[in-house]
Amino acid sequence: MKLKLITILLAILCMLVSCTPQKPKTKEYSQEGRWMVLDYKGKAFILDCDSSSIIIRGKVTSDITVRYVKKVIWTYNETISNTGEPDEKEAQKIFDDMDASIENEVDRVYVKARAYGTAEAVLANKVSNPKREFEFEVFLPQDCKIVVQNNSGNVSVSDIKGGSVYIVNGVGNIAVTNTYAPLDIKNGEGDVKLDYVSGNFLINNGKGNINLKIEKTSSFKVSTTKGNITVKIEKISGYGNLSIVNAGEGDVTFDVGKDVKAKIKVLTQGKIKSDFDFIKTGNSYYIDLDSGGNTIEITNLKGFVRIYKNY
Repeated sequence: MKLKLITILLAILCMLVSCTPQKPKTKEYSQEGRWMVLDYKGKAFILDCDSSSIIIRGKVTSDITVRYVKKVIWTYNETISNTGEPDEKEAQKIFDDMDASIENEVDRVYVKARAYGTAEAVLANKVSNPKREFEFEVFLPQDCKIVVQNNSGNVSVSDIKGGSVYIVNGVGNIAVTNTYAPLDIKNGEGDVKLDYVSGNFLINNGKGNINLKIEKTSSFKVSTTKGNITVKIEKISGYGNLSIVNAGEGDVTFDVGKDVKAKIKVLTQGKIKSDFDFIKTGNSYYIDLDSGGNTIEITNLKGFVRIYKNY
């Protein structure tokens, strides 16, 4: 009787295990290479990508080259595929079909990276609804203009000194770290994070949170349709500059450093909390921090506004 009961329990356990859905697995392949930049004049690098994760790092180079790492990642589920995971030959097919070239025209250097559809058709025969991601790691010389145009994927920029950075991304997260250059970022959906950044910046985010740690700036403009905005600024320099923080739906938190000299104007229909004294006029609140002619306008349509003293 005891043996029969054990047998029944084991059978039930096997049935439960077989019914448990398998989580999608990932398989990753990567290659390394080097693109030569001839007659570099230090003007512009343009990365034009589709569905890629892009990592850019500034680097002082003596040989004036761009080093890159190409990585392709599949997400697959063995329960809906009789042939299992993609193999290395299929990965190489994708690398072979990918256009990665540098084209020098007068004083502009273009880096183009696009994945063509032939390899995707090969994968589709073996894996149901495959998800592919491409990742590029690019080392660029200092003092150049960087333009990133990407349909979807994460973009990471770090250690850029001089020049400028312009990013247009569809869906994905954007992170800029340890960079001293003007920034212009447009993102459709995803989080935007600046960490230890100096310089003027413009951020327009459709849906997602914005988190900023700024060492020094003179003017900036930040907006998101839906998401929270957190700004921490150590110093605002210059005179008579206008900066704007605009949140459609979400909270705004502003950490003020001791070298922030500006008049802060807050327009909100929600609640406001401030470590500084303020004057209220209608739906507007005014805080004067020895402005020097600089103005920061914070507009919040739906959410809380918090202004803290960070010193």
